[in-house]
Amino acid sequence: MRRRSARRSPTRPTGGQTAADVIEQRREIWTERPLTREVYRRAFSAIASELAPGDRTLEIGGGSGMAREFLANVVVTDLVATHYVDLVADAIQLPCRTASLDNLIGIDCLHHLPRPGLLFEEATRVLRPGGRLVLVEPFISPASRVVFALFHPEPVDLAADPLPADDRPVFVGSGPFAANQAIPTLLFFRHRRRFEVRFPLLRLSTRRRMSLVAYPLSGGFSGPRLVPAWAHTAVWAIERLAVPLTALLAFQVLVTLERTRG
Repeated sequence: MRRRSARRSPTRPTGGQTAADVIEQRREIWTERPLTREVYRRAFSAIASELAPGDRTLEIGGGSGMAREFLANVVVTDLVATHYVDLVADAIQLPCRTASLDNLIGIDCLHHLPRPGLLFEEATRVLRPGGRLVLVEPFISPASRVVFALFHPEPVDLAADPLPADDRPVFVGSGPFAANQAIPTLLFFRHRRRFEVRFPLLRLSTRRRMSLVAYPLSGGFSGPRLVPAWAHTAVWAIERLAVPLTALLAFQVLVTLERTRG
């Protein structure tokens, strides 16, 4: 693999912050918020359960280096050069040989790509047959749509076309932190059939909604913490009881795409 220059990042700066500043801020929140940390530990555990056999796993958009705490032998990449990443690389133009990876993973990265189709083209190229692209992304449920609108800086546009025929950008905005949190929901739920037709070599094997009440109560990386540490056990008990309402309450979705032979 060879190093590439940084152009985009999965975090949003405020004021005069640089992308590296925001990544450091996320690391601080990761340390200070045990409920947020547990939400994402479970997300990484879900990713680990979906991985194809093999030790060639690369993470995209992993600037804060959290994956390294949960996954062995993962190469962490981001478009921002920090001491948490192994490689500075663009998710849509990876410095990897064709069919050289067993797994490509990402958390909260896809919805920051203005041309998400290019990620799936690149995944088709770099994954070996049987290799997997495993993502954890925002899910737009009735509950999360309200919370994201009130407390999250990134927009939600469910009217966007996630797969335009001319491959134009799928959301309005420029710079390294533009986003549309609705993109994963649009791609894998509302426009699933279109996705399957366009990317026939990527079989959608898992599409699981998750992260119910614990995510909003934790505050994530940008919202307020709503429960004290002593109440975390009760939060996870409520999370289990809320499972029948997953479609209404989910804040994240786990997606696994397997590279088929073609």
